[in-house]
Amino acid sequence: MIRALLFDFDGTLADTLPLIYRCFREMWVEIDGRERSDQEIMNHFGPPEEEIIRREVPAEQLEYTLHRFYTLYAELHPEEVRLETAIHRLLRHLKTHGYQVGVVTGKGRRSAEISLSHLGMEEMVDTLVTGSEVNRYKPHPEGIKTALEHLGHSPEEAVFIGDSSADVRAGKAGGLATIGVRWFPGADPRPFDPMPDQVVASPEELMSWLERKTGG
Repeated sequence: MIRALLFDFDGTLADTLPLIYRCFREMWVEIDGRERSDQEIMNHFGPPEEEIIRREVPAEQLEYTLHRFYTLYAELHPEEVRLETAIHRLLRHLKTHGYQVGVVTGKGRRSAEISLSHLGMEEMVDTLVTGSEVNRYKPHPEGIKTALEHLGHSPEEAVFIGDSSADVRAGKAGGLATIGVRWFPGADPRPFDPMPDQVVASPEELMSWLERKTGG
């Protein structure tokens, strides 16, 4: 019986990648005058943004750069990230039907909390595990296992939902059923590797899958 649904965040619960690219691009232009492409920025993904910045910025500029990144992230959020009513409807459906909801994301806690607040999702999430709290990032399942411990559920009682192959690998490594989502414009067109147990193209399709699995 599925009792908990764990979600990735960027590209899964919110189409935040354009915002992330823009914040890193504007931040780096201020620091060294060179504009990075989306691909150059993506190549740094894995650790949370504070760790990426710490690795790339001289120590004397670190405090200012972190402040600047998060200022940009908060200021540009309403402009770059649209509130998706279908995602809200999905989360409300899950809470109404007694499921627990977790978010397991590689982004840092500060940016995750900014996004959850802007999108009105804080009260819909029972546990949040970010890249700031783990030592090993996806595709390692540490964050997923931590979220399950917080919720008090076994892997057999949960499913992990994400938009990347790293999400699928992390979910499988944690012993969970996995769902790959392709519901935002600009989603990665490449096939998942490995394939998740199910691929869905809309939040409504995810709800239908869950109803079939639970018989109601």
